[in-house]
Amino acid sequence: MQFLKNNYGWLLVILVAILPLLPLYSMLNSAISEGLLTTEGKKALEMSYHISGEFSIRWMTAVLTCTPFFIFFGVQNLFVRQAMGIATAVWSILHFVIFIVAEGFLETFTQVNYIVGFVAILILIPLLFTSNRKSMKLLKKNWKKLQSLAYVAIFLSLLHVFILEKTWLIYAIIVSIGFIVRIPIIKNKIIHYRKK
Repeated sequence: MQFLKNNYGWLLVILVAILPLLPLYSMLNSAISEGLLTTEGKKALEMSYHISGEFSIRWMTAVLTCTPFFIFFGVQNLFVRQAMGIATAVWSILHFVIFIVAEGFLETFTQVNYIVGFVAILILIPLLFTSNRKSMKLLKKNWKKLQSLAYVAIFLSLLHVFILEKTWLIYAIIVSIGFIVRIPIIKNKIIHYRKK
């Protein structure tokens, strides 16, 4: 019972991150059973990498809203944020792997939006492997500097979906509000008002 009390945030994030994998698995299974080279198989595979990309940007946006959430409500859980970061990286890598299966690795370098997305994935990989307590202790102050690369990854991811002309605007608005709230003068006023 104590384990659940101490780790409810992690468990909730894991549950929310895993549930969408079920229909995605079904879609991928359908693509394989239809044959990856058939029209139906290709459609299912293409749909799979679009869905996985959508979930990766959603998770990335959610991670970056953790600090504004703390500023507004005073609730902070660093380890839940780490779990969300891990979910972001896993979904992003899954998105890239499905893309490679569907289009081939060399396709990554044929368009600017693919290259931008690929660079975002490369940034997320070290963040994934250092999102744990052991790395925090080992890297000390450098851990925070490394994790701040998440801002570069979200910018590149937004650029990736913007070039693709997908529903990037809602994510850009949420992330922008998050960055505005982080501005020290605004942040301090919100915290001061909250503590009254």
